[in-house]
Amino acid sequence: MTQSQTIADKVNLSGMERSWDSPRFKSAELIREIKNIQKRGYKQIRLPVALSYHLHSNPRFLSELESLIQFTEKEKLQIILCNFDSELNRNNWQSHRSVIKSNWLSVLKKISFDTKYLAIELVNEPLVNPDTWENILMELLPEIREVKPDIPIIIGATNYNSLYELSRMRPLTGFGNIIYTFHFYEPFIFTHQGTQWTGNQNATKGIPYPFEEGKMPSLNPKAKGTAGEINLRDYYQTGNMLAVEDKIRQISDWALRNQVALWCTEYGVSKNADPESRKRYLEDVSATLDKYRIPGFIWEWEGNFGIKSLIHHSKSTESNK
Repeated sequence: MTQSQTIADKVNLSGMERSWDSPRFKSAELIREIKNIQKRGYKQIRLPVALSYHLHSNPRFLSELESLIQFTEKEKLQIILCNFDSELNRNNWQSHRSVIKSNWLSVLKKISFDTKYLAIELVNEPLVNPDTWENILMELLPEIREVKPDIPIIIGATNYNSLYELSRMRPLTGFGNIIYTFHFYEPFIFTHQGTQWTGNQNATKGIPYPFEEGKMPSLNPKAKGTAGEINLRDYYQTGNMLAVEDKIRQISDWALRNQVALWCTEYGVSKNADPESRKRYLEDVSATLDKYRIPGFIWEWEGNFGIKSLIHHSKSTESNK
């Protein structure tokens, strides 16, 4: 069994969501990378895409996307197409809901052929009031079902696809083939250590997983007075597989009570953590998701949380033993 398979067999292929890097959606390049990922043992891929950006910046985007989906269908490779630049928030939802709808209808009308391995994730990490989000979904879903009656539709809760918000969400009825998703980055003090975009609360680096008292770093002075100070203090309780399983079990219980399908479309840890801690964390989350029969997609193949470099590190470590 390869190292990639010991961790998971599902991964996010990021890059096409990074509109700030002005990416160009080229199916040939993406197909080459997907083939590389397949060789490493990954069998399902989530593809984050900045739909608005690509639709407006690249006149060939829809044709290139169509070619990519034709490839994944031929390969019988399950792929999630996820909308990453909805810009949906509490201030603009009334105008942006129409943009989300228009973008998805453009995409789905272009992919006019029958698909067996494509799923769509409507909005990544919506940041609106839960009632507002439900109203948007009730407006969006009927029109998508007119175009694609059977395509799997993945829906997360508000507050960054929070599992806690999802556990309070009322499942939608009447649309068929709906999959609910959550993102898992717990404990946040470990998974996002040293990440500048999350602020001073995560300034402390060198946090091991699982918790080991003799290896714990001192609090970074920048984190003093932030939530990170409390989170580091409590890490002896949160930084272990028991705590990971307790959280995942709760959302699994919600799905079982409501008889709905549940996926975890993101989990991962920053490369700021040491490789062995990253490996142990990903293995623990993967094993827990498997235990509760929840498909889980690692964030990400390459990037700040990239698994590709971790696989190379693990292989080098094994060869030196």
